[in-house]
Amino acid sequence: MIDMRVAELLASRLCHDIVGPIGAVNNGMELMADESFGIADDALQLAARSAAQAAASLQFFRLAYGTAGGQVEGGLATIERIAREFLEAHRCSLTWAPEVAPPTVPESAGKLILNLLALAAEGLPRGGELTVRLDPAGPATLEVLASGSDAGLRQEVIEGLAADAAVEALTPRNVHGYFTRRVAARAQSELNLELPSVDSFRLLATLPAETQA
Repeated sequence: MIDMRVAELLASRLCHDIVGPIGAVNNGMELMADESFGIADDALQLAARSAAQAAASLQFFRLAYGTAGGQVEGGLATIERIAREFLEAHRCSLTWAPEVAPPTVPESAGKLILNLLALAAEGLPRGGELTVRLDPAGPATLEVLASGSDAGLRQEVIEGLAADAAVEALTPRNVHGYFTRRVAARAQSELNLELPSVDSFRLLATLPAETQA
């Protein structure tokens, strides 16, 4: 059972992530209403772009945090599309390996993939590339590789990701790491962080034996 504090922190994080684009929509509407600026077209583009960003974030977090993420209409293809739309605002490109598909990966793993991607995107402050692939060697392992300038998770986030992280010590900045590990545990997956190079890191989640092809 997720602690009430975790629910509160996740709500704070979600609101923080969507207040920016929603505020930008409001600013664009105000500029359009004031004809003295003479930038109605630019204001309209700002409002439209920001509204799309807010909608993508809400759809993403609805599946990543909510009950809807367990089974998604369209399966992993829908998960991939929603992830791409969300990551555009974070200046992150997404490479989705073709082997990441049913029956190799269960559709129920979509929620875990979204959380891994959100966590990895946090570690790319200047943007970069995210790659989702499957390593079939040994226990099948889902891998999310993050590559980019200054790539790396903050120490606070790493602490939240730790298996022994204390709920009382969580903050809106690292609660997502804690939640992601719990999502992995519920999917009977082991979660690990590796640092292969200065400008990259990877998140690994093993798949239960019964779901492997």
